[in-house]
Amino acid sequence: MKFKEISYKSGLGRYLREARKEVGLSQEEFAAKIEINRTYYGNLERGENSVSIDKLQKISRVLDIPLSELFRQVEKQEISLLFID
Repeated sequence: MKFKEISYKSGLGRYLREARKEVGLSQEEFAAKIEINRTYYGNLERGENSVSIDKLQKISRVLDIPLSELFRQVEKQEISLLFID
């Protein structure tokens, strides 16, 4: 089996979409809470943009999880996808 690198941008995007929906917020509402433009946030969910550590901290606060848990969830999700492919 070949090892594939974890895609953090796309993995974070997938996780953000799921987590945002779980807390019942629209993209616009979530973007406002983390103080970014909704279009930029939509790009994050699609894995098209990078995000600063400051914004990641705001995201983790809105989701009420530690920043380390945010990364852990992204890695867990991406690793599971590696074994599906």
